[in-house]
Amino acid sequence: MELLQDHNEPLYLQLKKILRTAVVNGEYTSGQQIPTEQELMKQYNVSRITVRRAIQELINEKYLIKSQGKGTFVSQTRPNRELVKLKSFTEDCEDNHRVAKSQVLSVTVDKANKHDVSRLGVSSNDKVIHITRLRFRDDVPFLIEHSYYPYPQYEFLLHHNLSGSVYAILKEELGLVPVRSEKSVEIAYATAEQAQLLGTNKGAALFLMRTVVYDEEDHPVHHNIVYMDGVAYRFSF
Repeated sequence: MELLQDHNEPLYLQLKKILRTAVVNGEYTSGQQIPTEQELMKQYNVSRITVRRAIQELINEKYLIKSQGKGTFVSQTRPNRELVKLKSFTEDCEDNHRVAKSQVLSVTVDKANKHDVSRLGVSSNDKVIHITRLRFRDDVPFLIEHSYYPYPQYEFLLHHNLSGSVYAILKEELGLVPVRSEKSVEIAYATAEQAQLLGTNKGAALFLMRTVVYDEEDHPVHHNIVYMDGVAYRFSF
């Protein structure tokens, strides 16, 4: 099997997704050694650099672990990540009979960093639109949202009022409807700036949620980094 050389996604990202799917689906089980670099190079007709980058990202995400002199193995501890049906902040508020509002703090076009490359499939030479919003529930500051969209694909966002629903803009401009997301949640502690925006104390516990949102063809639309008040928010599983 060969990867798609003319695909929009870099080769390492294509390989990473194949290996991650194999782990998630149980093709490679917990503690099992995956094929060697040489075997993967031959199987997918790619360079050693491509294989190493794909594997390193999966190690960073705790899907794999490397044992010096022995090889690379599936991690015994799976990452704390769940695949969930997509629900926007606005929809979540409506479901709970609350009113959602947003204040746009900044909109910039920045050079893609390693997180953008990994989550959006862009290259390190590409740019992304970075939208920062403070989101309110019933006029109470509730979360700080950093959203990253590939540029220039979503350049039209720069010409819209982003204090409302961005998903409504995507549907209007492209007929695009995000359908699913991958999320991970961890604990962070509020900086002075975050504390001021959320009306809490510096060092207060926050939920840090990282999300990648996909369209109907399973292409990444954007990724988010969100900081939520650890007292005001509750998760149900």
